[in-house]
Amino acid sequence: MAQFDLPSNAERAKISEHLAEAEPYGKPRNVWVEDGHVFVEGHNGVVISMTAEVAIEMGRLLGNAGADSLMNKVMDPRGPVEPE
Repeated sequence: MAQFDLPSNAERAKISEHLAEAEPYGKPRNVWVEDGHVFVEGHNGVVISMTAEVAIEMGRLLGNAGADSLMNKVMDPRGPVEPE
């Protein structure tokens, strides 16, 4: 089984700071391809574009981060970090 190191209190404080500064992102409304670019319309109507390579890399990074986040929720008995 993989070793899982819980974040220290200092690391949890830094996470809390980042959460307080971050803008929540809901489910995307729409994702489409046009002229070699990937477009994502966010829950707030803002559209961002990226190249196919960036979209693939972002998808991989988001998938890994999502899995890590779920693992943290399961493994850390202190519960999820909340913004201050």
